[in-house]
Amino acid sequence: MDFIRLLFICFVLYSKVNSSSILCEEGFCRNYIFKEGCASPAQECRINNATHTGIWLPSPTECNCCQYCLPFYGEGAHCTTGGPGTGVTIGRCGHGLTCNPESLTCVRMNTKCHKAQDEYDSRHLGGQIGALEQRPICDGKGKYAPFDCVPGHTCFCQSEEGERIFGEKLNMGATTMQNMHCGCSRFNYKIKKSISPGVPFPVIVPRCTSDGNFNPVQCIGRTCYCVHRITGKIRDEKSINLDKEPISELSCYNPELDLFPDQVEGKPPFNYTTPCLENMNEKIELIVQGEKDGFNTEFFTSVSECMPDGTYGSVLKTRNGTKICVDDRGNQIKNYNAQPDTESYESMDCKCAKTSLLMEQSNEKPICCNNGNFRKIQCRRGQCRCVDSDGRQIGKESNTVTALPCYTADWKQC
Repeated sequence: MDFIRLLFICFVLYSKVNSSSILCEEGFCRNYIFKEGCASPAQECRINNATHTGIWLPSPTECNCCQYCLPFYGEGAHCTTGGPGTGVTIGRCGHGLTCNPESLTCVRMNTKCHKAQDEYDSRHLGGQIGALEQRPICDGKGKYAPFDCVPGHTCFCQSEEGERIFGEKLNMGATTMQNMHCGCSRFNYKIKKSISPGVPFPVIVPRCTSDGNFNPVQCIGRTCYCVHRITGKIRDEKSINLDKEPISELSCYNPELDLFPDQVEGKPPFNYTTPCLENMNEKIELIVQGEKDGFNTEFFTSVSECMPDGTYGSVLKTRNGTKICVDDRGNQIKNYNAQPDTESYESMDCKCAKTSLLMEQSNEKPICCNNGNFRKIQCRRGQCRCVDSDGRQIGKESNTVTALPCYTADWKQC
C-alpha cells in the first residue's frame, strides 16, 4: 500500500513541478537576438494545411529566445532514424506515420487501430457498412482515440488498444467530444494493468468523474487539492487538511460531482470517501492487522475493487448470491438480474442497463437482456442490426431479422 501511495504522490508532485516555469532575465532575449540573430523557422507551422504542417517548440537557443518550428513530413517523404550514414533531417514524420529504417521514408504505422481503419475502409468500398457504424479514430501514435461513440446513444472511454474502460456519457455530438477526454480513466487503467497483478490489494488511484475525467478534488492521505479536470495537474490554490477542514472548503468542490455528499458532513476529523472505499480500506486494515498478529488470512484475502469514481460498479452481488445492475449510487436499475450457475450470470456486464439509464429521456433506448447486457440484435425505425457487447453496430442492417448473420431462433431471449 505504501508503494502505491508513493506512486500516486510522485504523479501529483510531478504535475505540480511540471506546471512551474523558469524565466530568464528581463531583456535578455532582446539583447541576444540583437547580437546573435535568429535563423528563419520552417514555414510548415505557418502554412498548416493538409500537406505542410508542423509544431512550434522552444528553440534550441539560450532562453529559447528564437522561434522554432518542427516540420512534420508526409507519407513517402525522406526521414532518418539516426546513426551514421542515415542523413540529416530537421523534422519528423507526421501524425500516424513512422520512419521506415530500410527505405528511410515516412510510412503509415502498423497498429491495431490502423488495421481496424483499413478493415472499415475495405468494407465501405464493398458497401458493407451499416448506417450506425463509425470509422475508428486513431491518434498521432496510431493508437485508438480516448473515447468511442455510438450514434444516438452514448460515448464511452477506451484504452489505447480500443478496449472499453470506465467512463460513459450521453452522446450530445460535438459538445460531448470536446469535454470528454478520459484522462483519469486511462491513467487508472494503465496503473492497474501494470501494477495490480503484483500487489495483494486493489491499487489506490486518482478519483474520476463518471465521464472518465479527473475529479476536480484529489486527496493524498488527509491532504486534498484542486486539480485540472483534463490533465489532473494540481492547481495553484488552497489545499486543506481533512483533520481540520471539510472538503467543501476547497473552491473546486462541487456537491453535484460528489456521489455521497453525506460522507463529508459531521465534525472534525472530516472525510471525503465513498461506501465502497470505506469497505475496501476496512478489509485491508483487517487483513494487514491479522497478518501482524500471526493469523492465517487466506480465507479472507478477497477485497472488492472499487471503480475509479469510488463506486462498487455496475454489477453488484446481493447477499443471496444474485447479481443485479446498479447505478452509480448503488440503486438497482429496473429488474435486471442474473441467478448463480447460469450463463447470463457469468457474462453479466450491465452495459446496456447503464446506457439505457443515461438515455432515460430518449424514445430510442436500446433493448437489454434480463441481465442488463446488450441484446445482440437491436432494431430501430424498421431496421434491425447486429451489435457487439458495447452496443456498436456490426455489419449492415436489414428489415428482415432472419437475414442478419447474428440471428438465432432465441434472439429475443438473449
